[in-house]
Amino acid sequence: MIEMDNKQKFLIYRKKPDGKPVYERFEVPLTPGMSVLEALFYIQDHFDSSLAFRFACRGAICGSCGMTIDKFPQLACKTQVLNAKSTKKPPKLPQLTFGDIPTNWDEKTEILIEPLPNMNIIKDLVVDMEPFWEFYRYVQPYFKREYNDIQPESLQSPEKARSIEHLVYCILCGICWTCPVNDKNSKYLGPTALAKAYRFIADSRLSDEHRSTIVDKVSDTNAVPACEKHFVCNRVCPKNVRPGTAIKNIREEWLSQ
Repeated sequence: MIEMDNKQKFLIYRKKPDGKPVYERFEVPLTPGMSVLEALFYIQDHFDSSLAFRFACRGAICGSCGMTIDKFPQLACKTQVLNAKSTKKPPKLPQLTFGDIPTNWDEKTEILIEPLPNMNIIKDLVVDMEPFWEFYRYVQPYFKREYNDIQPESLQSPEKARSIEHLVYCILCGICWTCPVNDKNSKYLGPTALAKAYRFIADSRLSDEHRSTIVDKVSDTNAVPACEKHFVCNRVCPKNVRPGTAIKNIREEWLSQ
């Protein structure tokens, strides 16, 4: 745990659209309960207004502020500055490299901030998530109903609802793209899209026709068959959605038929 000594040093990845990556240091006055996101706001307000990062709700439910903190992809709004160094990292995380970190980085005291992995970097901590959204849209994770649809077609038992409840908690943060397969295969749909696919495949309210369409899409070479069962996605997910388990279930329950 970082001691409350009034200030905290940050080493932050910086990159302009056509520039070479560099790392810059900032020292932020600490306040009780300060999150990493709040520290970034302070830097933006007091030191460099050009620092680019995404945020929205500040409540750990929108997924906008995903970034890599001390080589561990996390939500900046959920990560406390004082606990950043003592946070237990999941085992077997892949090595994440974004640029040449200064050799004088003090790993014990300076908090390292970098973008999300396996996505093209637009500027500083902002990554291009369009491929992420493209794959998400591709699996059609929604219901198709006629405009005049009425109950009981939309009813679902509490047991059926509970069976997919944890999948509904996905906040589309992109952190699970830490997956090594996403690193080497730009066409891999990724854990998020596949977990969302399973959330609807396993939903008793989905029509058989739509379920068949989604199953066909996740049967593609770059979908479920491309998963190498690293389960990194399970270990880094901030909402315990367990995307890797969802992919495993698709493989066992639907693709084996």
